[in-house]
Amino acid sequence: MKKILLKLIRLAALLYGLLFLVFYFDLDGKLLYYVWEPLMTRRYDKMKRKDNTTTPYEMKENVAG
Repeated sequence: MKKILLKLIRLAALLYGLLFLVFYFDLDGKLLYYVWEPLMTRRYDKMKRKDNTTTPYEMKENVAG
């Protein structure tokens, strides 16, 4: 029982240390900024979109009411 408790304490200390490093060096923000955002920008910039300038005025939605 004592060995299991010591292993759990060591695991918790290691996890705490890793989470502290992520927080201290802002690794989650850097991951989002340098990896995730460029991937998503490329993905959404390549999407096909309807050209709204070709829609006749009569077919546009009435947003006033």
